[in-house]
Amino acid sequence: MLDRQSAIAGEGRFVSGKGADELCIEVAPASAWTQLCIFPGGTAAAFSAWEQCMGDALPHATDQVQVQGVSRLYRIAVDQYWLRDVPPQPITALTAALPPESAALIDLSDSRVTIRVAGRAARAVLSQWVTIDLHPSVFQVGHFAQTGIHHVGGLLERNGPDDYAFVALRTFALTVWEALTDVAHPVV
Repeated sequence: MLDRQSAIAGEGRFVSGKGADELCIEVAPASAWTQLCIFPGGTAAAFSAWEQCMGDALPHATDQVQVQGVSRLYRIAVDQYWLRDVPPQPITALTAALPPESAALIDLSDSRVTIRVAGRAARAVLSQWVTIDLHPSVFQVGHFAQTGIHHVGGLLERNGPDDYAFVALRTFALTVWEALTDVAHPVV
């Protein structure tokens, strides 16, 4: 059996600056990622199965993270949702409850890498790459957006005042890592 290895071999943590000016770019611990895809005409059945198994409604907002216990839910398109760290039992129950003609669940865990950018300079570093407004009044804590870093599309989430996470395809994680750490190196 193959072991999952870091997409950023030999890397994983970059620190620049000291004290209050410290910037940390690191590979976040692996998360369980699942995509819920609702097929045309399957919305009512999928929503019903979700509420039955999860006890709450799917998110409506396409820019705010919905937190349910330890789980985080993202509505990434009209009938597409990403689910992060939903415990296995509800996923199993949801898989059984979803009529196959209405929706499907796809495990994305091995195909995604989360890179965390934290520290006072995090917004400045990210602003060198992303094309969205990261001003705190626009991109607030608990919000997310689909954007790109160095031609790599992904999901950027704001977890705290100076704390962001970018979720990228594992195949392109090293490209994102190198782009972010290159910008973060102090100019000599």
